[in-house]
Amino acid sequence: MQSQDFHKLLEQRRTFFCYSGLLSEDVLSTFSGIVREQVNEMEDDAEITKRVFGIFVEQAQNVIRYSKERIATGGTGTVAISRAEDGFLVEAINPMDEKNVEDLRQNLAELKAMDSKGLRKAYKQRLRDGPPEGSKGAGLGFIEMARKADRFEFDFVGSTELLFVFKVWIKDASS
Repeated sequence: MQSQDFHKLLEQRRTFFCYSGLLSEDVLSTFSGIVREQVNEMEDDAEITKRVFGIFVEQAQNVIRYSKERIATGGTGTVAISRAEDGFLVEAINPMDEKNVEDLRQNLAELKAMDSKGLRKAYKQRLRDGPPEGSKGAGLGFIEMARKADRFEFDFVGSTELLFVFKVWIKDASS
C-alpha cells in the first residue's frame, strides 16, 4: 500500500487518532492529553467524552499488558479512534498467544450476552473475587468497556500471526 492510500483510508474511515507500534505506559501517558483534547473538540457531551477516553485507555492498556509481542515494558499493537456515523469507534489490534483464545472468546461472548444489570453484577462479582488467574490488572477492563459501550465486536484473525481485534462503539448524544 502506498503512503497516500493509507492516508486516504484513514480519512475515509474518519480516523482522527491511530498509533501502531510499541505501546507502554509512557507512550500512553504522552498520547492521553492529545486524545482527550481531540475528543473534547468533537463532542460537547462530557459523559460521551469520558466514555470514549476511558475505552481508549482500556484498549491501550490491554495491548500494553497482553500483546504477545513484547518490547521493553510494553506490547506491540494498534489503537485507533474514528468518528462513526452515530458516534465513535475505538479499536485495538494486537498479536495474541493461541493458548488464550478460547478463554477470551468465552469471556467476551458472555459479556456480549449480558444486559446492563448483568454487567453491573459481573463487575461487582469480579471486585469480590479478585483478578482471574493470569490477569495483569484487576480483571475489570473488558467488563468496564462493555458497560461503557453501546456495542462491541471481537475477532481472532490469523495471518502470519494470530491477531486479536476488539472494536467498541459509543453513540453520541444526537443518536
